[in-house]
Formats: sequence, C-alpha cells, structure tokens
Amino acid sequence: MQMTLRNLNLLHKQPTFVTLVAVPCILGVNLTDVDLLEFLQQLAETDGSSTIPPSVHRVLNFKACRGAIMFGDTLLPSECSLIVEELKQTSLCFQCAHGRPTTVPLVNLEALHKQIAKLGSWSGGSNGSWHGLRRHQLSLERASHRLGSAIGDG
Repeated sequence: MQMTLRNLNLLHKQPTFVTLVAVPCILGVNLTDVDLLEFLQQLAETDGSSTIPPSVHRVLNFKACRGAIMFGDTLLPSECSLIVEELKQTSLCFQCAHGRPTTVPLVNLEALHKQIAKLGSWSGGSNGSWHGLRRHQLSLERASHRLGSAIGDG
C-alpha cells in the first residue's frame, strides 16, 4: 500500500511517499489505514514529536477497560489486598482510563452510625452496644491488643 502525504515536507512543499510494509498490530488489534493517516497527520502537526498515536491510546484504553475487574466479579481476599495496594500508587485511583468510576461505596458509615444510635435508643440500650456491636475509644492499648490478636499473640 502506498500513500501520498501532503504537508509533511513544509520546507520543499513536495509530497512524501510512504510505503507500508506491515500492518501495525497493538495487543492483537490491527490498526487501519485511517489510524495510520491520523498518526501521520499528528506527526505533521507536531513537527514529528514522539507522542503516542491516538489509535494506540484508543486500543490500550479499550483493552484496559475490557480486561479490568468488573463490578460483581468474585475476588479472593489476597486479590483485593493487591488491588488496594496497587491503587495507592496511582494518581487517578477512582476512575478508569475513560473516566468511569472504579469504586463503589459499600456503606455510608455516618448513616450506619445514626441508624445504630437510633436503634440503641429505641431499644432502651444506653451502653453504646447494639446486638453485640460497640464503638471502642481509640487508644494505644486497644491498638496493641488488636495487633496482638491479629498476629496470634493474644
């Protein structure tokens, strides 16, 4: 396939010929002649800068979203921990490459605490306990006890 490109040689105003010797393939997706022309136009507009072609961005974004974990997928606890650790390292951890949300609220803690308080006062319980649930005061002693319980020391 041969294409004639205009405006790439601005100094001499002569057409430049390009011969395509292979079909570009990004992660199994063959790029089209339109993708190639778009990239060549980008090169012409930016004087040959080395930015990623728009078609490559589209393919990578598409693959990232389609290969992603979707809401409703079942995960192991270890997979969840790994995801949270990796999300901590990203700058836009709450959205995908297309801007779609990547997280969903599981519980509104403020509303939950209000509901528990309401149920506690309704049942006459004033000790801060509801069905065995109780809010503990934060302290180093409590944190040490919880840590010891988690690692099996106590």
